[in-house]
Parts: sequence; structure tokens; C-alpha cells
Amino acid sequence: MTEQSSMDDARKLLEKFKEDRELANAESLITDNKIEFDYNNKLYRVRLLKLKEKEELYSMKLAKFGQLLQAKASDGTYANMTTKNLIAVLKDRGDIDIDAIDDKIKKIDAELLDLKLSLGEAIEKSAAESILKNYEYKIDILINDKQLLIIQKTNYLSSSLETQLENYEAQFISYLTLESLNDEKWERTFKTFEEFQNCEDETLINMTGTRSMLLQYR
Repeated sequence: MTEQSSMDDARKLLEKFKEDRELANAESLITDNKIEFDYNNKLYRVRLLKLKEKEELYSMKLAKFGQLLQAKASDGTYANMTTKNLIAVLKDRGDIDIDAIDDKIKKIDAELLDLKLSLGEAIEKSAAESILKNYEYKIDILINDKQLLIIQKTNYLSSSLETQLENYEAQFISYLTLESLNDEKWERTFKTFEEFQNCEDETLINMTGTRSMLLQYR
């Protein structure tokens, strides 16, 4: 994957990223440690993990970690690299430099800080609305650029051992905590983790994952 193709993919994901960010700020969605949502005329909810489920998750993570660690490619080498090793390999190829992306993000953070300080001063001085809106516009542009870089970096490192394990954990939590209302009774939506993984309704899976992570890690 070249830097340009990764950036194109990042732009495609940006709208979803913004939607997830807005959802992450919606604490009002949480009621009694649960989040309910409607989808296809059916009521669903995600909830916090129970103690027994946390133990099940931990066991599954250990098993998955061992599987990823021992997996080998067709040439006999280990198939999954740590994030640190993957960054080194990508840089050695010459077309993908994660450190350079991090530097760009740091530069944007510095520019954002300066702009926010300037905006604060302008507000204190009761500057014209046009001046305030100009600052806000520049801040929004930089935030958008930063999000694109973060998504681009995430795409590059998606095959790392750590990222695969994190994605697996998120999937398993979603499977454990997704419930649907059937005849006035809440029941686990998917009977098995395999059934959850084989679900072809990406919209339902994405809605579940976003809400589940918001609830577990808020």
C-alpha cells in the first residue's frame, strides 16, 4: 500500500470517524450502564461486561495472542510482526515512514495550540465575529488533517500483532454484550462468536462496535 492509496482510504473513512467522534461525546445515550438503539425495526442494546464474561474475554485474548504469536507464513517465517517491527519494515521499504506521520501530527498539534491560544485572546478582546470564525475555520481544517493522518497511520499498522489483538478484543466484547429484545425479553443476539463473525450485516456490527467501545471504555 502506497502513501497515496492509504490517504485515499483515510478520506473514505473520515465521515465514519466523525460520526464515531460525535457518538463518543453522547453520554446521554447511556442509561443504567446500557445503550439502546433501534435498527431495522428491532430494539438492541449493549451493556457492560459481567465478571464471568471478563474472565471469558481474558481467556480468549490469551489464546488469540498465542495463536497470532505462533502463526507462520508459507516460507516458515512468523506471519505477524509487532508494531515496532512493522514500522521498521515499512520504513525500510522506503515509501512509508510512520515516524514522519507522527512528526506531521505533532506539528499540527503545535499549530492547533497556537490557534486556540490566539482564539482565546481574540475572545477576551471581544474581536469581531468574522475574526473568530476565521480562527475556528483554521482550527477545523487542522483537526480534519490530523484525523486523516491518524486514520492513515492506523491503516498502515492494521496488520500488527497488537492491532489484530485489539480488534479481536473489540469483536468479542461486542459479541458478549449485544442483546436484542424478543417478546419483551432481552437475549444475546448471536448464539456463538462464530455466528457473530459470520454476520454479513456490517451496519449492525459497526453500530454495535462503536456503542460497545463507548460504554466499556468511557
